[in-house]
Amino acid sequence: MFERTINFVIFRIACPALNNTRTQTSNWHFDTQAVGHNTNVTLTCAAGYWWQPPSLSGHPNTTNTVNCGSDGNWTPAFGDCVPISMNILRELFDIVSCS
Repeated sequence: MFERTINFVIFRIACPALNNTRTQTSNWHFDTQAVGHNTNVTLTCAAGYWWQPPSLSGHPNTTNTVNCGSDGNWTPAFGDCVPISMNILRELFDIVSCS
């Protein structure tokens, strides 16, 4: 009886480097150096910025954890941090001015 060995090769596409994804207007940073597949990286907004949309409880999300998948994509998709402004707070909390 003959034994046959079957070898599988799994090709993984590298995720784009976060340093290349980040721009001067992104207003976020990360502290992790290792970004291999299935690695979680926490992105942190600069002071005075948050991720939109904010959490359902109305609290600002200042961090966003993304994962480098074997398909070469960061998930969940992310954009830039945006300035926290009174206009956003008014919309979130339905603030009306008292005159």
